[in-house]
Formats: sequence, structure tokens, C-alpha cells
Amino acid sequence: MNAKQAETLGREIVSLESREIGGIPLFYPVIQELSIREIVNRLVPSQAAIDLGRIVEVLILNRLLSPSALYGVNEWLAESVLPEVLGVKPEQVYDNRLGRALDQLHPKLGEAWARIVSRAIQVYALDLSILHWDITSIYFEGAYSDSALACYGYSRDHRSDSKQVNLQVDTTDKGQVPILYQVLPGNTADITRPLDHLEALLAFLARPELAGSAVKPILVSDCKMITPEAVLACHYHRLFYLGPVADSEASRAIVESVAAATLAKHPLKYRPQRVKPDDPEFQPYQGVWRPFTVEYGGESVTDRALVVWSAGKERLDVKKRKSHLKRLLDDLAGIQKRLNLRRYKKRTYVEERLKKVQQQSHHAKGLVDIELVGVDEQMCLHFAINRQRLAAARAQDGRYLLATNAKHLDAHQALTIYKGQDGIEKRFRTVKGPLLVHPLFVHSDERIEGMVFITLLALLVRALLEQRCRQRGITESVDRLLRKFERLQAIDIRCQDGSSLRQPTQMSDFQAHLLHRLGWPLADAYAHLTQR
Repeated sequence: MNAKQAETLGREIVSLESREIGGIPLFYPVIQELSIREIVNRLVPSQAAIDLGRIVEVLILNRLLSPSALYGVNEWLAESVLPEVLGVKPEQVYDNRLGRALDQLHPKLGEAWARIVSRAIQVYALDLSILHWDITSIYFEGAYSDSALACYGYSRDHRSDSKQVNLQVDTTDKGQVPILYQVLPGNTADITRPLDHLEALLAFLARPELAGSAVKPILVSDCKMITPEAVLACHYHRLFYLGPVADSEASRAIVESVAAATLAKHPLKYRPQRVKPDDPEFQPYQGVWRPFTVEYGGESVTDRALVVWSAGKERLDVKKRKSHLKRLLDDLAGIQKRLNLRRYKKRTYVEERLKKVQQQSHHAKGLVDIELVGVDEQMCLHFAINRQRLAAARAQDGRYLLATNAKHLDAHQALTIYKGQDGIEKRFRTVKGPLLVHPLFVHSDERIEGMVFITLLALLVRALLEQRCRQRGITESVDRLLRKFERLQAIDIRCQDGSSLRQPTQMSDFQAHLLHRLGWPLADAYAHLTQR
């Protein structure tokens, strides 16, 4: 366009209005590859002006790009290019309509997830040989007095004042792609979940569309999941398990059976990613196998447990014990000072206080000998550090026990696989951070489950984008990529004759090169506007 043409066009322009493109070119190709709209519409056909599959796409993109309460989705939509890309008018996606869509979808949530993830496994060739399983909590603002899901329970977010639901998730080892999930009542104890989880996992892996790709995986979890009942069930179903063993007399006996000199002779090759290869201060992990016997219901199996030592855990153990021991001694001194005064005149009250302060300092449990003698108003309290027990505790600093029935794993492999459990924690942080699963501002269990479904689909799309990037040699994080796309816009040009034109802003070399490497359309594909 020459200067004269530009001048002529300038006189014809009535208005210029920007529309957000942002990260749409990064995420929407993944949504299309997963056939999310088609799968939802096959499960829940609709004659409405906007089909349910399209509404699901809108909600997923909202979670990924600008998480909003349901009442704010249409405002976000109106400021983007999506109305033309998806064929959806902003005024059509008001909050009540979105809520009804979640209600309509609710009976098919499980099947919809299974079909979408099955397609992800096939399209992205996901490796299911190792799965990580964990549970987190999601808290809510509001009363939720009629909810069977939202209730008070152990809060991993340190929000005991708020009701919550629990979210159980399995992810792949590479890429931490979510494969299976379940929404649970907020007061569900982790230890009650292993058997139900195994049944759900086996049912998913048995789906006919996974016949060529599903395997019997190594199931990695934390100590609350390694119960005797679950271990026997893994043997029965020929599944592999791997995880830390909860503290008990039996587990402590195994840990204590390995001398420090023996451990020192068995360094492991595993190195955390944060440690540089040439770091002279890094102390290698150490590990020795020992037999591990589990008994339940009159049956028993003997597997292996890896006694692991790490310098980092040793430092942490020392720090925690010092802190808890100081707290306990200070609390005991405070009780001693108040003894036989006011409430502390009653022996029963003093005994309750002694029990409480010991519970609050559990890392110092058993390390202080405590003796309360005398009757009401005539009591004496004696306490002193038990040096023998303290020495025994110090000898076990830095150690923990990893149990498994996977005989084909060597010590390095077992530890490396277990350390991948940190990945699922990162995925949980993504759900609670960038995807903002709470507060959901929904007031029925059906809609709670529906919004968790949408959020997990968003997490799936985000994880698959990350995996695609790694496969194409792109090392930037998804968050960094989004920041580099956040200013990408289209300009709506309206002219005096009533015609309109949408023109994308100039893509940077980085943006164009990235989309080319991913094999996905450039911004022009999202900047079409029907001529009027």
C-alpha cells in the first residue's frame, strides 16, 4: 500500500478496535487435535443455538487464558477474536446458560473424560508405563451448606477455615499429563482410596480403544497409598507399585538394619535436576535393598524395600528435630512454671496439656522423658532429654524406605522413578495457580464436578502443549510462551460504507518461528472477519 492509498483508506475508517488473540494459537490446535467438541457432542447431542461441545471449548480456553467466574466469561469472550473463530456470540454465553450446560454434561463427565484422554494417548503417543498418583484439596469460599462434596477436612492449602473437595489424579511420568481423576468429598481420608483407585485405573486401562497402547504400569504414590491391602491387590492384579513406607516399628526395623558403612558403599547415580553435573558439594544418594514383607487377611507377600539416604533429607531431619525439640522443652518449661496455679492446679488439665504439647512437637516424639508426680495442687514435673534415644534418632537422619514389587528395577531406577512424584505436585500447583480452580463460584455438586472437569481438561491441554514443545526442541515453559504471546492482537477496522476488516498485528519473529516449529497455524488463521 502506497502513501496515497493509505491516506484514502484513513479517510474511510470510522473506528479501530483491538481484539485479543494472545495464546489462542498455542492452545486451540491441541483442543482441535483432541476432538473435544466432537466427543462431547456425540455423548450429549443438542439442538441449541450453541452446541455443548462448543461451550466446553469456550470454558477450556477461558481457564487457560483468563480464568473467570461463570458470570465473567462473556465479557472476556467479547474482548477476543473467539466469537468469530468459534461462531459464538458473547451474549449467548451468560452465566445461567453456562451453568445449565454443566448440569447437562454432568451425567457424562466420566465417559467424556475417558474418551478425550484415550484420544490424547493415541494422538500424542503417551507412555503409560509409569503413572503417578496423588490427592490434593481444593478449598471454596462460601457456605455450600447443601453440598455432599464440599466439607471440612484436612487442608493441604492450610485453609482449615474453608470447606473443600479432594481431587485424586493420575499423571504420566514424562510430561505429567493427567490421565485419570476423581472428585472426592473434602473429608475423604487418603488411606481409604487405594482399592477404589485401583479398580478405576484397571477399568480405564481395559478400554477397547487403548488395546494397543495400554500396559500394566508402575503405580507411584506416597506412603498413605502403600497399605497392606493395596499391596496385596497390586499383586493380585499384576500391577507394579512403588512408594515410601509409612513410619512404623516394622519399617524402622528395616531402616535400622542397614549400617551407615554399608550404605556408604552403595552410592546411587540419581542426581536432582537442580544439581549441576560438576557440583563438588553434591553428596550422592545411597541405597541398599532389603526384604519387605506385607501381611493382610491371612495372606503375605515379600517384596523389596530400598533403604535410601540423602544429605538433603538429613539436613531437613536435623532442622525439624531441633525446632520441635526446642518447642517441646520450652512448652514443658512453661507448664512447669505454671504448675499448681489456676487451671494448672488440676492434674487432669496438666496431663491434657502435656499430651497436647507432645503432639505438636511430633518430630521430638520420645526424645524427652517426662514424669508428672503428685496430686492436685501438689504436683511436680520432671523432664530431660533421653540421650540414648536422641543418638538413635540421629543415626537414622536422612533415611527413608521405598517399597516395590517391580523386580526389574535397580536401585537407581527405583529412586529416579519415585522422584518423578514431584511432577504431580507441580501439576496441582498449576491447577491452583494459572488455571485457578478456586474459587469456582458455583453452588451445586454437579457444577463443582463440571468445573473441575473443565479445569482438568485445561490442564490436559496445557500439559500436551508442553510435551509437544519438548518434542520439537522448544525449552521455554508454557508460562513464558504465554507472556510472549500476550500482546498478540487483531484490529477491527470499520469504514464509512459499513464494511469491516480484521487485521492481525505483526507477529514477532519468535512467535512465527515457534508456531512453525509446532506445525500450527499462524495468527492470520484467527483474524478472519466476515465482510459486511
